[in-house]
Amino acid sequence: MTGTGLLAAATASTAHPLSADPPGGGDIGYRDHFYRDGGGACAIMSVAHFPDEVLSFLQMECLAAFRAAVAEHCDAVVELGCFDGRALEVARAAGIPYCGVDINSSAVAALRERICAEGLADRATTLVGDAQDSVRWSTQVPGRRPLIVLPFNLLGNLPDPRSALLGLRTLGGTLLISVFNEQPRTTAVRRAYYARCMTGLTEPTQGRYGGTVFRGAQGFRSESFSAPALHRLLRECGLVTRTETANRLGRSLTVRRA
Repeated sequence: MTGTGLLAAATASTAHPLSADPPGGGDIGYRDHFYRDGGGACAIMSVAHFPDEVLSFLQMECLAAFRAAVAEHCDAVVELGCFDGRALEVARAAGIPYCGVDINSSAVAALRERICAEGLADRATTLVGDAQDSVRWSTQVPGRRPLIVLPFNLLGNLPDPRSALLGLRTLGGTLLISVFNEQPRTTAVRRAYYARCMTGLTEPTQGRYGGTVFRGAQGFRSESFSAPALHRLLRECGLVTRTETANRLGRSLTVRRA
C-alpha cells in the first residue's frame, strides 16, 4: 500500500459492476474505480504523502501481520489491495510464500517486476483480482492455512464490507484486518492526509459502522470503524477475534472462522 509513484497520472475510468453501495448503505453514487487502472490510487498510496501518524499505523499493521503468520502457523501470506506489496516483507521474514492481489493491473505488473528483480519468483506471485469477489481467484491462492491481509483500512474502502468478509472466510486460514478508528484525532489526521492526495475531498459524514466516511474525486471513499461496530460486523460474518492490537489511529485484528 505504500506506493512509490510508479503508475501513470490519474484519469477517470469505467465504473465497476459492484460500484453501487448495497441497499440501505447510505452511500448513493459511490464508485470504486479510484483504485483501478487510471484512478487516483497512486497519489494516496505514495509514501511521500504519509503523515508521521499514518506511518505508525502501518508499522503496527506489519508487526501484527508477522506475529499472526507465526502464531497461527500460516503457510502463505495473501495481501489484498497489495499495490506495491508491503506485506511481501512479512512473508519474507516469516519464510513463507506470498501472493499479492490487487484490482489495479498496473500496480500488479510493477509488483511482479519487483518480485523478479529481487529473485523471489519461486516464492511470490501476483493476481489481478477484486477483494469483493474472491470466488473468482480463490483457487489460485497458495497454502492451506494462509494469512489473508486486508491492510490499511481496505475494509473501509469496500462498498459492502459484510459481503466481502463472508466471501473471504471461505478461503480458510486467518484474516488480518487493519482499520482506522472513529476518534476525532484520527478523523483530523485522515482529513489532512486525504487532502494532500486528491481534489474534491468532502467533509466527513456518519458511516455505517460507528465511524466517519470521507469521499473525494474519482470515486474515492474511506470509512472508519468504532470497536463495537467492527466486532459486531465480525460476529455477523461468523468470525471470531484471535488477537487485537491498537494505537491512536486504529487497530489490527486477527480473526478466524467460528
